[in-house]
Amino acid sequence: MNWISYTGAAVAREIHPAGSTGSFGITPLWQNGTLSETDADLDTHWEQAQRARWVAEETIRRLEASKAQPGDILTASQFADTLRLAYIYAGFANRLLGENMCDAVIDGSAKLAANTYFVRAESLFTKALAVTGGAAAVVTAQNQAAYAGRAAVRLALGKWTEAVADAGQVPIGFVLNMPYFNIGDDAQRNRIAWAIGNSPYRAHTQWNTWYYDYRQATTDPRVPITTTTLTGDAAIECCGKVAFYPEAKYLTSTSPIRLTSGREMRLIEAEALLRANDLTGAMASIAAVRTNALAPAISPDPTTVEEGWRLLKRERGIELWLEARRLGDLRRWKADNTPGALDPLELPGAVSHLARQDLCFPISVSERQTNVNFR
Repeated sequence: MNWISYTGAAVAREIHPAGSTGSFGITPLWQNGTLSETDADLDTHWEQAQRARWVAEETIRRLEASKAQPGDILTASQFADTLRLAYIYAGFANRLLGENMCDAVIDGSAKLAANTYFVRAESLFTKALAVTGGAAAVVTAQNQAAYAGRAAVRLALGKWTEAVADAGQVPIGFVLNMPYFNIGDDAQRNRIAWAIGNSPYRAHTQWNTWYYDYRQATTDPRVPITTTTLTGDAAIECCGKVAFYPEAKYLTSTSPIRLTSGREMRLIEAEALLRANDLTGAMASIAAVRTNALAPAISPDPTTVEEGWRLLKRERGIELWLEARRLGDLRRWKADNTPGALDPLELPGAVSHLARQDLCFPISVSERQTNVNFR
């Protein structure tokens, strides 16, 4: 998620390029919205995401195959909590791949449909919920995480009734974060924060994004942006040097990135209601999210379902900003031909400076070179 959240944010125009194209930068291809299967700079995105999936799934295999008895290393309660957590992380790793990868490959397989990841994630979250035992408070929090993860992948699979049922199991205040660490390892720092830490990087900005425009017009605390008199750390292809307005959601390289939350669940419910043409119900769910987030109420109220869709798409953008979720949303909405206009600043065109917008990451060059099924 650390790599995909950053590059995906550039292509989805959650951020705008502002400088370097090398270390912690945004390459010219990505600046223009291109995610190419011949681009070896994308290898790390694929490799790190697949590694996250494999490590979590291998943890499950080893735990389930373990002959150790409770008390040897872990108590029965600790074993249950650890196994359940492994299922949850494996589920979220597969969700990340499903939302962001064009195709699936599992441990050296041939190319599979991208939905393969969602099917696997649904099964993994279901298995997490089936684990018995453990500390009561941990069980409650882990089960809410599993329900939230399964709701998101069931949404992706078009299982709307099941997705809404799962979402209903998660209170609005629930949050699950992925931690990051400043231990001298680039893979474990929050890359989005590090790339605008001004020491020395000023590689992206909120200049010329609809998030910046929204923040200028509202006090919504979910889109914190700092205005400076600086410019980005280098000239960019479209515009030369541009204003440096860094995001402030991630203030340090140890800032966590959210995996899921109860507010996301309310937006799943809102989208399901819009698909049933229930504008009033959908807007009530969105209003609950904004109230919980201490954001101002929407005014005026929408009068058409199409306007409700526009607001839902905007609200998911605000709520899931910089969490590696926007490309997946744009991709599925495009596939479903849903109503509701997106902002021109996040679509290909002269105003966004996107020449195109590839909505998923390809199978990497390294996978194609080493996997016998691609030779």
